[in-house]
Amino acid sequence: MNLYFRLLWTFLRNFRRTPIEPLATTSCTFRVMPWDLDLFGHMNNGRYLQIMDVGRFAWMLRSQAVKLMVRHRWGALLGGTLIRYQRALKPFHAYRLHTRLVFWDSRWLYFEHRFEHLNGQTVAIGHARAALRKAGRWIDPKRPVAFVDPTLDSPPAPPSVRAWIDADSLLSPTAARRGEPTAALGREPILDSAWVPGS
Repeated sequence: MNLYFRLLWTFLRNFRRTPIEPLATTSCTFRVMPWDLDLFGHMNNGRYLQIMDVGRFAWMLRSQAVKLMVRHRWGALLGGTLIRYQRALKPFHAYRLHTRLVFWDSRWLYFEHRFEHLNGQTVAIGHARAALRKAGRWIDPKRPVAFVDPTLDSPPAPPSVRAWIDADSLLSPTAARRGEPTAALGREPILDSAWVPGS
C-alpha cells in the first residue's frame, strides 16, 4: 500500500511541472520508513525495485509519456531489471533517486536508476527496460520520444546495457535452441508503426 501513496505523491509533485526532454534526468527524494526494512534493519532489496518503478513514473510524467499512453490506451510492460547495491540505507535515512533514459532499440526503453545519499554518495545503481503495448502489439519506442523531440535518435547503448542484454540472453535457452539471436539488440518485433512524429 505504501507504494501507492508514493506513486500518488509523485503524481501530485510532477504532473504540472515543466516538461523535460526525453534524455533529461528526473530526481525524487524519499525516506526509509520502518515498513521498508528487512530483518537486518536495512532497506529491503526488493524495495529498491519498487522505488525504481516510482522513478520511472516520475520520468513518464515529466516527459509527457503518460499523456501519450492515456490518449492511445497503451499499456506498459517491464522487461527486466539489473541492480548493484553498494551501500546500505538505514531507518529514516533520506535518499535521492535519479532516473534517466539511456538507450532504446526497436522494442525496449532502457533506464538508469541511481540511488544516492543526500551527500551524493552512491547507494545503488540499477537498469530497467520497459516497453509499450496495445492489443498484443509492441509500440515503437520512437513514438513517445518523438512526441517531445521528433529529431532525437537513441544514444549508443552504454557498455553496461550491452553487457546486460548479452547476459540476459543466457536466460532464454528456448530461443538459443531455435537459433535466434543471442542478444536483444536489433531484434525486430511486430510494431505499431502507423504514426507520425508529434501525433
